Amino acid sequence: MSPRTRPPADPHPDRRGFLRVGAVGGLALPGLLRAAHAPTTPAPGFGRARRCVLLFLTGGPPQHDTFDPKPDAPAEVRGELKPIATRAVGLRFSELCPRLAGVADRLCVVRSVTHRDNLHTTAGYAMLTGVAHPQANAPDIATVRPTVNDHPHLGALLALARPPAGGLPAFAALPEVIKDAGVNEFLGQGPGFLGPKYGPFRIEADRGEFLPPPVEPPADVPADRLDRRAALLARLDAGAPQPDRDIYYQQAFDLIRAPAVRCALRADVEPARVREAYGAHLFGRGCLSARRLLEAGIPLVTVYWHYEGPDDSPVWDTHENNFKHLRERLVPPADRAIAALVEDLGARGLLGDTLVVVMGEFGRSPRINRQGGREHWAPVQSVLLAGAGVPGGTAYGASDRTGGYPADRPVSPADLTATVLHRLGVPAGLEVRDRTGRPLRACEGTPILVG
Repeated sequence: MSPRTRPPADPHPDRRGFLRVGAVGGLALPGLLRAAHAPTTPAPGFGRARRCVLLFLTGGPPQHDTFDPKPDAPAEVRGELKPIATRAVGLRFSELCPRLAGVADRLCVVRSVTHRDNLHTTAGYAMLTGVAHPQANAPDIATVRPTVNDHPHLGALLALARPPAGGLPAFAALPEVIKDAGVNEFLGQGPGFLGPKYGPFRIEADRGEFLPPPVEPPADVPADRLDRRAALLARLDAGAPQPDRDIYYQQAFDLIRAPAVRCALRADVEPARVREAYGAHLFGRGCLSARRLLEAGIPLVTVYWHYEGPDDSPVWDTHENNFKHLRERLVPPADRAIAALVEDLGARGLLGDTLVVVMGEFGRSPRINRQGGREHWAPVQSVLLAGAGVPGGTAYGASDRTGGYPADRPVSPADLTATVLHRLGVPAGLEVRDRTGRPLRACEGTPILVG
């Protein structure tokens, strides 16, 4: 993947930033901070979600060809695909999404998510953390690397605000650490300045098979013997503590003691009909494993779309042959897996308190290029939300007639992150401290869908 051509600048001014500066007026900074952190009554929807699954369609899915078709636009914009009706009156999806159309009455499509970053790695950071990266749109992507000063993934923020019980991981991520072109790691996948205590429990795959970490204790090590070993290690380390290493040791012991997590990684024990519903594709199996991890008590699971395809579109980065890749290898497994997850959560009585989020790092360009593809396009993308009281069968916001810019109720990555944290019961004024001890707001956005 590469930056390719960049879209024209967003014609809409940053109204929120202008108002924020203008509202300071004569307030001294301490007074402004006190006002920002003053206790308020949470808006409706606060804390409706006990858990969250974040499905990240790496590469940037095209809004026109999935959840925001433009059948009245010129041919070079609307493309080859036809819109189809869904179970929600007035809501139409691409013809490649028949299963999601069948559960559209449980979905909310946010069609106006917008930012300004067209670089995969830093745009991913914005969407996963809710904060724009200081090197957004960097001309040399080789200079952009994750650091310990990065803002935390929203799963790490959740773990800070609402620590999981029983030694469970802060949050989980599968099936791989995503990288642009398999080289440059997407930023924002980890705990950043919060430190390794809040990092994800990583479950990776090799050749299409999940490789869970070796957390099964040896047969000759019963629980009491394991506890004695942990106590001995703690005594040996008491004279020369190494905080980061000690955190990893503690997490390892906690996982060995957590049979629910080990059991959750055995998705093969699910009935055949359930496994078939999600599909054999790794993304589908990841969605099924995510449901099992949520049930085991891990509060947030991220499933990333993995690198599997040819050079012209290794993920959802369809600069060339957009419609061929969408038809043959991208949309069908996503349509199947996401719909199965929503239906499965509903059948198990979990959808009411589980938030489902489907997004990428940005959208795709309105105009189809000469290679039959769509370019990176940060000004607008479509995001799916479901569960935890989110109003189903609806669309929030809208893009313009060509699907190029927001036309109604623009939503920033910060607003989207704030929405997820709000549903998960994280207070809007949550304060975090970076590695220098400087206090920061965990999220500067404003939640949507709070009515």
